[in-house]
Amino acid sequence: MLKQVVVKFDMPSTCNVSHLIVDLVTHIGLEAEQHGGGSEVLVRAWDSPAARQITLNPPKKNSTGDLYEDGLCVLIFEPLIGSDYSEIEFIKRGSFSLKELEALISALKVAGEKDVKGSSGKGNKNTPRKGSGQRSKHIPSMEKIISDLEAMGVRVYGFDETSSIPMDGTVIWENLAGYEPQKREIEDTILLALQSPEVYDDIARGTRCKFETNRPRAVLFEGPPGTGKTSSARVIAKQAGVPLLYVPLEVVMSKYYGESERLLGSVFSLANDLPDGGIIFLDEVDSFASARDSEMHEVTRRILSVILRQIDGFEQDRRVVVIAATNRKEDLDPALISRFDSIICFGLPDQQTRMEIAAQYAKHLTKSELLQFSSATEEMSGRDIRDVCQQAERHWASKLIRGQVPKDEKGEPSLPPIDEYVSCAEQRRKSWPDRTRWTSRSPALKLA
Repeated sequence: MLKQVVVKFDMPSTCNVSHLIVDLVTHIGLEAEQHGGGSEVLVRAWDSPAARQITLNPPKKNSTGDLYEDGLCVLIFEPLIGSDYSEIEFIKRGSFSLKELEALISALKVAGEKDVKGSSGKGNKNTPRKGSGQRSKHIPSMEKIISDLEAMGVRVYGFDETSSIPMDGTVIWENLAGYEPQKREIEDTILLALQSPEVYDDIARGTRCKFETNRPRAVLFEGPPGTGKTSSARVIAKQAGVPLLYVPLEVVMSKYYGESERLLGSVFSLANDLPDGGIIFLDEVDSFASARDSEMHEVTRRILSVILRQIDGFEQDRRVVVIAATNRKEDLDPALISRFDSIICFGLPDQQTRMEIAAQYAKHLTKSELLQFSSATEEMSGRDIRDVCQQAERHWASKLIRGQVPKDEKGEPSLPPIDEYVSCAEQRRKSWPDRTRWTSRSPALKLA
């Protein structure tokens, strides 16, 4: 089986892309017999909010004279955000022919040329101005960064009240019942470091021969679904006053070759351009950062490499923290686990925590009734308890509408009794999938 050979290099913004395309077509294209001569290639183009890309496939003719694609593919990738460079890739199964190697060498030469005059003869827009020295990196405005992120499918929390998904007063620790050890660890290792970075840096300067910040770059939240991992990340962003960039799984996993890692790289690049930093939240990180082995998909391998490089490469003075969440830590790649400064475990809530959660959604129940409810919701997550309460409210509302239950003494609609909550909890338990993986663990709230 022939192995796929890939040669990839960057093109600076000064490169004349039209000149490059003409040069490539001349070298690898099929000589045209009509339309005034020249050469022909098969072209495909894609456009996305993050980038534009074009592929050139040199065609060949079969015995009947019909065209079909050659084995070579030349991909030109132009990012619209987050990079001053475009990329060009030569991809082929098997070895390159002499003609294809000549095209590659010529493309390297063209990519290194500077387009001084430009099409108008007045200078290229990317050419440095006289006296300005090396061209400085353009930092887009806060609004432009947020707009670019949202166009890619990233959900931005905590930007301001006009943002597409603004924070509100419900994003506070008091509305996340229990988990006091986790909250304290989060405040000590993440929140205070974002709010007062100079204190952490002063300590590092006094204790280390060579200064290196001790502020966290990456933290892992591990635990069953519905235990408050995402809510905790939102509280951190709210209290630190920086945006939270929630990166859904569907944003990362793209069907186009090379698009997944480029999109993820753009998210990290834009986060580093935020004036006050931010938090990148990678949910279900085990889905695209699993342990590397011989059966690992090539796309997953490249995405994992991007995450590892970005965590290691964050600038020291930037307030950017990566928070990854998983309910399958054992599936994560060991190299990624070693990058986390702290691993915080969110276990299933104990009885006292279940009572506190239930009190938020069923405040009319007495203390003894809340205790009974907490016993009926053993081994349930906070999200399960919330859903049980909502289901009890809906059942009770339908009974009131049908006249199956009386109103209270004042003629007002009565509220669901404890029996309704317990009944809904039992129904939810029957619909559970196998949870032996979680119930076999100690329910203690531990920190790693």
